[in-house]
Amino acid sequence: MQNILALIYSSEFDEKNYDTLCKIRPDYMLPFGCRYRIIDFTLSNITNHNISSVILYGGEPLRSTLDHVGDGRNWELNRRSGGLMINPPVYNRSRLANEIETYYNTMKHFIDNKRQYIYITNPMYISKVNITDAYEKMEEENLDALIFTQTKKDDYGYYLNRRIINTDENGYPSSVGINLGLEEEINLFTGSLLIKKDIFMDLLRYSIEKNNATNILDALFKYPKNKSLGLYKSKESLRVIMDTLTYFEASLDLLDRDYFDEIFYKQGMVYTKSKDEPSTEYLRGSKVRNSLVANGAIIEGDIENSIIFRGVKVKKGAVIKNSIIFQNSEIGEGAILNHVITDKDTKVFEDVKLFGNRTHPYLTDKGEHIK
Repeated sequence: MQNILALIYSSEFDEKNYDTLCKIRPDYMLPFGCRYRIIDFTLSNITNHNISSVILYGGEPLRSTLDHVGDGRNWELNRRSGGLMINPPVYNRSRLANEIETYYNTMKHFIDNKRQYIYITNPMYISKVNITDAYEKMEEENLDALIFTQTKKDDYGYYLNRRIINTDENGYPSSVGINLGLEEEINLFTGSLLIKKDIFMDLLRYSIEKNNATNILDALFKYPKNKSLGLYKSKESLRVIMDTLTYFEASLDLLDRDYFDEIFYKQGMVYTKSKDEPSTEYLRGSKVRNSLVANGAIIEGDIENSIIFRGVKVKKGAVIKNSIIFQNSEIGEGAILNHVITDKDTKVFEDVKLFGNRTHPYLTDKGEHIK
């Protein structure tokens, strides 16, 4: 897989969809699963498939990305040849550039890189897709581009307004559309694309000249030259995070043991920035049921169906249910939290009661003190 350059770009981000969660971090830097960040899953999957040249297009503010990802050493990407490069946000005439403009303005990276294929992926689609198998399919069928999809029956509307790939009578990609719930079965676009580098650079130039596309998927279908396209239909578990609700649901899904084992341990490990933390301390009277609790936490209270990050303190008599408690938060004596997401360094004082619901969890700001 040394012939592939990977591009990581969160192409569908809208800060308004995340309430206060993304005021201090890009979407892909959201904490996930006790001690990880969402970006860890994409970086780990890429390196588990022996791709050693990666460009991460950073979101704003960039500081958390630089602090967590750094030079990529935790994913063995701190290399003299290839390795990881973090590209800062690109601006076009004082506004944030769209996906096509971003790639076009960093064209020199592609020209200088000797790899002949480009793997483009959106980190907000969490799945351990088999990139190696997709690459082999692309070479065997001599395709110019391979679009990653999953066949879904969306009875509950979970994937409404998500992008889908329409096909012709032979099953080949014909257009990109939006799922409006009209079809019983859809080809859901799963956020990734494998494409020959020369085709990729040519369609970037064409899209900029014609000003007819803002994202790579639209650009691919509007590119007029003959091209052979294929679908790679994966079957791995998939979680699509696009707003506060889907983030909350995807996080609590980790409490399912089968899903947890699949996403963390099957088809390669998930790596993250290493931190030395003492073991979790459970004091007398504490109760923990169906929850994930990270190292460094001190638990005196009652926790159920929740995710507790590093360094969290839950005082005596506190009750936490169906909630996500970010790093270094402190929950005071007798406090009750249900369907709550506390950002880092939140302090909830004694006897405070915070309630959200499954579709609208209660959110706190980083460092907020609630009395």
